[in-house]
Amino acid sequence: MKNFLQKNRLVLLLYTFLLIGGVILLLLIPKSELHLYINQFNSPFFDLFFKNVTWLGSGWAVAVLVLLFLIKNRRTAIIFLSGNLIITLIVQISKRFIFPGILRPVAFFSDPDKLHLIAGEKMHHFHSFPSGHSATAFGIFIILIYVTNNHYGKLGWLFLALITAFSRVYLSQHFLGDILAGSFIGTITMIFTIWLFERYFTSKSVRQ
Repeated sequence: MKNFLQKNRLVLLLYTFLLIGGVILLLLIPKSELHLYINQFNSPFFDLFFKNVTWLGSGWAVAVLVLLFLIKNRRTAIIFLSGNLIITLIVQISKRFIFPGILRPVAFFSDPDKLHLIAGEKMHHFHSFPSGHSATAFGIFIILIYVTNNHYGKLGWLFLALITAFSRVYLSQHFLGDILAGSFIGTITMIFTIWLFERYFTSKSVRQ
């Protein structure tokens, strides 16, 4: 695990700075004002772009990656699948039992006409916190930097995770705080899963 953190310290540090920056924004600006400000920046191109890119944080993306990992490295597939199961459990318990009353943007605003919404997008009203898509996207980000040696590739995976998480705000499915929390859950949980497997499920001969 120490080796993993050292090899990925720059990209993880960049994510940490972005996370802290997002938290500072939330401390300075009410989430409703921040969401309306972000929501005004839209275009037909970005409507289509974010409507499609948001699927990178879905269960379908996880299923495809698990199949690819099974072909290339079964151990990585097991780590990734295990991490995602834990992520899903944490997110669902948080949504339904710890923070069950938090509304999504379309239900939060008394006048939803204030929001730019995309035609054909199925809007959710409840269980806003945390964002499951963001948690999944950042779980994917961690497992991909785990198997990637190229530094530019690692930055590319971070960028994909960021735009996937941001798509949830653009689509008004979540507030900024929801995706920040989701990204943190996905990142920490997948790192913990990697540590768990390296610590307890890898033989000494392999670790050496």
